[in-house]
Amino acid sequence: MMGGVEHMNTESAPESPGQSRQLLDNLLLIEDFLRYGVRSGRRIEAEDGALGFGDSSGNKGNSAEGDRQTRLDAIEARVRQCTACVLSQSRSHTVFGEGVTSPQVLVIGEGPGAEEDRQGLPFVGASGNLLDKMLAAIGLSRRTNCYIGNIVKCRPPNNREPTPTERDACIGYLRVQIEILKPRLILCVGRTAAHSLLEVNDAISRLRGRTFAFEGIPVRVTFHPSALLRDESLKRPAWEDLKQFRTLMDSLTDSPLQPSRNEE
Repeated sequence: MMGGVEHMNTESAPESPGQSRQLLDNLLLIEDFLRYGVRSGRRIEAEDGALGFGDSSGNKGNSAEGDRQTRLDAIEARVRQCTACVLSQSRSHTVFGEGVTSPQVLVIGEGPGAEEDRQGLPFVGASGNLLDKMLAAIGLSRRTNCYIGNIVKCRPPNNREPTPTERDACIGYLRVQIEILKPRLILCVGRTAAHSLLEVNDAISRLRGRTFAFEGIPVRVTFHPSALLRDESLKRPAWEDLKQFRTLMDSLTDSPLQPSRNEE
């Protein structure tokens, strides 16, 4: 149900590394355009050498962080050119993600809003300010130990929920991000994020308070910050979710995380 990233074969590349990379990029862009809609649940390729997955030299020392960033940059470049669904037609910017490359926690939301679409960054509007405060309360920050992303990388018009077709077109990019980042835990904020990642259909009331797994990574679910802004009665149960998440976080780390400073 929760498969990893599939590896797709490509044709032999020319001898020149530059020509090989350009040819591969072109083939992948053509594939995005032609194959989307034929198959659902697209998987994004993770070829060693082409997009930097793996370390062919076997040297995993101080280059690990730079290697992760290089791989993320390569996937982000593909996202910026992606036209796999109709959301690409109305976007101002794609919103790939933001945070550290070796995160304790990956936070996954639904998709960009208007402010995120303008800035190209996730969770920067009112709900983003609230999310930062929620994370800070349990020792997390996108600047020190957390990474924040979304199910879809382009804003749905009028902030509507992304359709199953749009989610299928984009989920492969998130799967590759997870493979690269290797977070210790995942926090899904909102029903759409949980449904898309975990491939479940339960109401959020049934998802909260339970620990799921994606590729062996523990996953917890809470309300989306925008839901808390609309209904303040949800703030108390959301705080209970966060305290449970912090307890789980501490149980999986050798030394408890230090609380992060609130960011103005």
